Parts: sequence; C-alpha cells; structure tokens
Amino acid sequence: MEDHVIDCCSLINLYTGWGRLEELRDLRRTWHICQAVLDEVEYTREYEKNGLLILVPLDISALTRSGLLLEVRPETDRELEDYVTFASEVDDGEAQELAIAKNRGYVFLSDDRRATQIAQRPDVAVRTITTANILQAWAKLDRKNEARLRQVLERIAVLARFRPRFGSPDYEWWSGYFQA
Repeated sequence: MEDHVIDCCSLINLYTGWGRLEELRDLRRTWHICQAVLDEVEYTREYEKNGLLILVPLDISALTRSGLLLEVRPETDRELEDYVTFASEVDDGEAQELAIAKNRGYVFLSDDRRATQIAQRPDVAVRTITTANILQAWAKLDRKNEARLRQVLERIAVLARFRPRFGSPDYEWWSGYFQA
C-alpha cells in the first residue's frame, strides 16, 4: 500500500464531500496526517435538517485513534530542516507534510497551489495528487460511488467552498458534473 500525507484543506474537502472519511479505506492506501494539521482542523460546515448551514466540530483525533489516519511528525534532522525551510513559504501543516513526503517518499495530497508548486520543484520532487484525483479513483471503485459523485462535488463546493481553479488540470473534469 502506498503512503500518503494529507493536508488540511484536502482533508476538509473529502470530509465535507462524503460527510465522513471512511471512504478513504476503500482506496487501499495508507493515510498520514501531520501534527500541525491536527492542530489546524477544528470545524467544518454541514447542512441542518432545514437546509441551513452550520459549523460542526470535526474530531480528527477520533480518526487517528481508529487507525484511518496515522499521525506523523518530522523526526530526523533532515525532516526538521526541510520543515523550517518550507514553513517560510507555506503554512505549518503543508510545510510539515512536504518535509515528510520528501524524506519518506510519501505522496502529498493537497489542493494548495503554492504547496504543490514547491513539491514539484526539482530539489523537492514530491509526487502530488489532488482531491479530484482521489474522487476519480474512488468513483471507479463502484458504480454506486460514481452515482454519488455529483452530490459529493456539490457538498465540497458549498460546505468546503472549494472548486479547482480555472486552468487547473482538474477544472474541466469537475465542471463537467455541473453542466446541464
């Protein structure tokens, strides 16, 4: 199984889309989350029964206790040095994850443009994937998933306030689900 490290925004995107994160198990990958991301994730938005949006606490620590997400932190001198270097360019969560992905060979799941640009630099060379890549892989696993995909994308767009930016590789695929 391939190791992945997931950033805060992608975690929230997937959580709001699915209404939970258990679907990550279906992808048969190992999912890691950095301590800094655990500190960042507090709330997400959800629909009330009357359709209004509310803030709800997000207990990611329960997902680490269940084994779905494995908590990691920079441990080696090289990881700590890279973390400090990356922290001058991106938030702590992305910086920790980039340092760990670079030094451990993990795949970096992020929708943050600046963080993915850093990951793709020759001196960093970290493989990246996006929320859309995960959803595409998930949809291919089962026809029921494919049937839910538009609803999942709508939930992400409204609750997480995320859509791929115009011109990104994921933009056309995502937008295709919203055309009449």
